[in-house]
Amino acid sequence: MKSNLVIRICLICLVIVAVTFLVLKLTIWQVTPDSDREDFKKYPKTYFGARLNDLRTGKESQKTHSAYSGNDRKDYEAVPVEAVRVERSNIEIFLVNNCTLEPERQVDVAAKTSGIVLKILAEEGDYVESGTILAKLDDKEALLALREAKLKKENAERVYKSSLDNFKDAIISKEEFEDKKFQFEIASVELERKQLEYEYTTIESPIDGVIVERNIEAGYNIEKDQIVFKIADFNPILARIYIPEKDVSKVVEGQMARITSEFLPEIEFMGKVKMVSPVVDPESGTVKATIEMEDLTGDVLRPGMFVSVFTIVGQHQDALIIPKKALILEAESDEVFVARDFVVMVMSSDGLEGLAIGDSVVCEQKKAIEESSLNRAGSTLRGKIVDISGSYEDKSLYRIAIEADGALGKETGNIFKTVSFYNSQDILVLQIKDIGFDVETKAFKTKIILGFRKGNNVEVLTGLKEGDRVITVGQDDVGHGADIVIINTGKEIGETSVFGSP
Repeated sequence: MKSNLVIRICLICLVIVAVTFLVLKLTIWQVTPDSDREDFKKYPKTYFGARLNDLRTGKESQKTHSAYSGNDRKDYEAVPVEAVRVERSNIEIFLVNNCTLEPERQVDVAAKTSGIVLKILAEEGDYVESGTILAKLDDKEALLALREAKLKKENAERVYKSSLDNFKDAIISKEEFEDKKFQFEIASVELERKQLEYEYTTIESPIDGVIVERNIEAGYNIEKDQIVFKIADFNPILARIYIPEKDVSKVVEGQMARITSEFLPEIEFMGKVKMVSPVVDPESGTVKATIEMEDLTGDVLRPGMFVSVFTIVGQHQDALIIPKKALILEAESDEVFVARDFVVMVMSSDGLEGLAIGDSVVCEQKKAIEESSLNRAGSTLRGKIVDISGSYEDKSLYRIAIEADGALGKETGNIFKTVSFYNSQDILVLQIKDIGFDVETKAFKTKIILGFRKGNNVEVLTGLKEGDRVITVGQDDVGHGADIVIINTGKEIGETSVFGSP
């Protein structure tokens, strides 16, 4: 009995051990090969084409290689991002103020005599020159008064001439003669007054400008000194701004300024600082500066409009510009992620002995076949070797990584017609034809030094060069050296229309 019990216990233990081994084999101990190594096993010809077969069969080799096409690459392993290229442009720093536009001159046209409005000859919005007739008053009474004054003068003149002859003949005294002379002078002055009153029945423009207000209608009985029109000179238009005391030293006469309106978002108007007040307002702690805009076309800007004035206090020409959103927010210093393209080719060890990291590479690229034979011209890609590493499966095969100077066109295929390798002395070391390749894009964190900041853009002084691609969306999901895929295409910033000559 005892021996049977022992046998049963042993059998049960063996069964438990077997079941445990089977479960571990199917779960934890299951071998999951690396995806790249699995691809090596699954697609040996796709990776290395005829060359790999030649190596295995011992046939005479040819200088023909095919790299992994990338068709089976797992794109989900790369982080999707958006990127833009570093460009050169002018960048400015400025002081921002808001104000209401004013004309340089605005006059109130007042009636110089009373009367009834007979006719209106100009309307609001009309451009008039100095001396242009704006309105006519009823002049009948003024005309009668003028004729009466003329008759009185003629009579006083006749009496004066007669008294002059009598005074010479000693018929009248000197005092009587002086009185007649005074009466004549009074009549002459009265005629001039009545002449002016008659002329005042015609209301004229005192300046060149635009009628901005008309306060009378035909038939109105207006009084002397009543405001009947308002006329403004729109050239130039002025923007009066108030500069904080701490920034006064930055603003001087002749500086340029940009003027914008929220109602004209795509247009900028140019002006310049005409004058800066020599005193500081003790209540506000500001200094008044006047911006002048001349020769505006189309009467787009008008007095009374609310505008923003950007007084340019610094400017850099041909600066490297990136969007502000490309900056890494939580970095201790100013940093961005730069996207770089790497061309990857897998080749046999034949001829690789003379290659080294840093060697130059010139790749003549084949273009994808299109309907038109005229569009089959290839393109050239240049770069440098940044890595040479052996294959896991076959020690005679090597992975060559090349950092490209430019991006590959999307319309191209995945085969280089010719790849030429040059050493540091620009001597051709190796040339291979019809070799496949794959493209990897990686993100690298780069420190930069910033200059001017303007709106959504910043100037880069060091750390980047023109044409580099900086990541603008998706920085939080990538790390230094991470695989990325750029899902956007760069958009050019449209030029802004500028009106006015400074």
